[in-house]
Amino acid sequence: MRRFVKGSIIAALICLASGIASAATFTVTKTADTNDGICDTDCSLREAVQAANTAAGDDIINFDPMVFGSAQTVSITLGEIIFGANGTLTINGTGANLLTIDGNLSSRIFKTAAGVAATINDLTLTRGNGVGSVASNSGGAIYNDLGTLTLNRVVVTGNTATNGGGIRNSGSGSVLNINESVISSNTATTSSGGGMQNFSSSTVNINNSTFVGNTSGGTTGGGGAQFNGIVRITNSTFANNTAPNGSGGGFHSNGSNQIITNSTFSGNSSGNNGGGIHRGTTNVNFFIRNCIVAGNNGVSTSPDITNSTNGIDSEGNNIIGNVGTSTGWETSDLLNIDPMLGMLADNGGPTQTMLPMSGSPAIDGGQNCVLDLSCATNNPPQAVVTDQRGTTRPSGANVDIGSVEVAATSASVSGKLQTSTGSPIDRVIVVLTETSMTAAGTTFTVSATTNSFGNFSIPDVPTGRTYSVTVLSKQFVFCPTSITVNADVTNLNLTPDSENLAGSKLFGGQRAGCFK
Repeated sequence: MRRFVKGSIIAALICLASGIASAATFTVTKTADTNDGICDTDCSLREAVQAANTAAGDDIINFDPMVFGSAQTVSITLGEIIFGANGTLTINGTGANLLTIDGNLSSRIFKTAAGVAATINDLTLTRGNGVGSVASNSGGAIYNDLGTLTLNRVVVTGNTATNGGGIRNSGSGSVLNINESVISSNTATTSSGGGMQNFSSSTVNINNSTFVGNTSGGTTGGGGAQFNGIVRITNSTFANNTAPNGSGGGFHSNGSNQIITNSTFSGNSSGNNGGGIHRGTTNVNFFIRNCIVAGNNGVSTSPDITNSTNGIDSEGNNIIGNVGTSTGWETSDLLNIDPMLGMLADNGGPTQTMLPMSGSPAIDGGQNCVLDLSCATNNPPQAVVTDQRGTTRPSGANVDIGSVEVAATSASVSGKLQTSTGSPIDRVIVVLTETSMTAAGTTFTVSATTNSFGNFSIPDVPTGRTYSVTVLSKQFVFCPTSITVNADVTNLNLTPDSENLAGSKLFGGQRAGCFK
């Protein structure tokens, strides 16, 4: 038995060592696009990818910090770089502001082969023109063909193709994940999908990302994107995209199943239907919740959003600036309402957003079921516990509508505790507790201790809420007091309901008939 166990352990260790050995890390050491078939101390990005394609196991490509410690551009001169299916591939850039991969307007930049599982992190892709080994002139920077591709903190900008100016996601089972990324200023010259195009048999998941300034020149439209197939958009912004000859400036949709949650579509334009969104197909599988579609420019009868028969199934709590000819809305939707959005700007986080201004109906206007995926139907893919910038949701009683959660305003609560004869009550604790549970399942509680003059002050109390004020004292009993905080509360002067209860272990109004 000992020999068997020992042999098994040795065999397992050999297998483990073999698995470890099969994984490899390749380091790009230069900006030139060369191809001698070897990735050693002299290694281009193309050579690193080809080495990863050959090596078994899961592979990583990094960039030499001695070369790429400052802003650098890798210029692609030998045609598109193709990812092969041989384990997973991860490319770790040095930051979208530091590392740019430039297609030189001579080719597409990246293409996946069938079965590929690849992740690209922290870089910029620009000036790809979609020329490649297949579907040439499609997918300016990226063509995901029958693979699973994830973009994290990637900027896809200034690319051009006939369709899918920035990205084409195509082929049965293709999955594209876009996270914390920017798809900007890409152009589909004569067809659809300025920013990207998703085909009918493909899936795209877009989270915490911004599509801005993309253009579709074709008659189908879809300035920001042309979405077929399965689409999930969460915590994202589509702004200032255009389809001058078609429909859907923000995006044009013929998708089979689409769930849009807590996203903002504003400032987009089209020469035809739906400056923000155009839903072309007649199936009902277009579900939208907690979204803003307003301030877009399409045909005058329906500038923000349009749909064909049965084309929209609202899940409620959306703000539609001009409902026009669109249908399918719920009683909880706010129709023909100005969401009071600020301009697209850097409001924190990795991408630009549009911040609701003070008094916006978007603030506290959403459904909280997105926080724990308890919506009756069509939940987002993941719980929406932060906004596009990473700010915690909710800041108030309810999540805000749209991609941005506005920080709750705060005020201070101050006052004095004294006996009926005017003597200050010092060194006791004053507690403020929100009287209703927040959407996150907790109550807001904060406290302060009185000073030698009996004064207390509690800063940073969220406004628009009601609180119970209790006092913890062994000598005095204070019945709870209810206050609503909409601005600074001053002179909250309290006297005990019972005194001289020294030694009592019951605090905060447990005696003196507070709870009759």
